[in-house]
Amino acid sequence: MEIPPTPYVAVYGSNSGDWRDGVIAALAAAGLSWFEPSDDGWATIDAASGDARQAEIDALVAREHRGMLGASCVIFHLARRKVVGGAPTGETTVALASRCELGFLTGRGIRTFAHVEPDVEGRNYLWAQMALYPGWMTRCASLDDATARAIAFIRSRSRGPGDAGAT
Repeated sequence: MEIPPTPYVAVYGSNSGDWRDGVIAALAAAGLSWFEPSDDGWATIDAASGDARQAEIDALVAREHRGMLGASCVIFHLARRKVVGGAPTGETTVALASRCELGFLTGRGIRTFAHVEPDVEGRNYLWAQMALYPGWMTRCASLDDATARAIAFIRSRSRGPGDAGAT
């Protein structure tokens, strides 16, 4: 998908199932633009091929960062267990790249609504990191909470002076 014109909500986090589908459906139902950085270019890149394909990786990561930098806000979800259709698959991830993205969002001051599942290793560090920057990092109780807060944030920004009822 192409990066849409601003304003849009970016959807980032672990590759841990189909959780993005519900978030995107909620954003679409709210009439908001969104960007989700999944790209088929990653499908054939792995630890064995990464060094030889660094130029491709550079381009994919640059696109992901453009998507974060241009967003009005980010919904970020980090999960350990892969869940598809509401059912755990038995697969897990440590989501190293996603953790790096969360650090980038924190360091750049990008408005982020983040949910870290309770079984994610290192979650206490991530929660502490987010707590240091309450002006732009919000720890959310669930993915639904993060989505609702992002929608409310975008709607609040679209209201002009004297236009308290606009959405």
